[in-house]
Amino acid sequence: MTTSTPEKQDGLKALNDAINVIQTKITSLGGVFNVQMAPKVVTATDEAELAKQMERAELENAEVAGDDDEEEVEGMDGFSGGEDAEDDKKPGNESQEEE
Repeated sequence: MTTSTPEKQDGLKALNDAINVIQTKITSLGGVFNVQMAPKVVTATDEAELAKQMERAELENAEVAGDDDEEEVEGMDGFSGGEDAEDDKKPGNESQEEE
């Protein structure tokens, strides 16, 4: 367990008080407020671990974003080439030909 100085405890209390005020205001206006992780005093080791987790999350998000962009480009031509391609040539589909 990490012992923290009175200054750190005062800072933590001030932060929690501010969160409570913000939560009260948001919920009174009909909003939703969720604390994902309660504030706490961290050590240098905790800080380094958090930095590693953030870096991993960025890499995972970058891969997903790249995958999404590729799919959007492929689907932009508007032609599937499948069974529906023949439907475009049938009578009654003139609006698709005019586009």
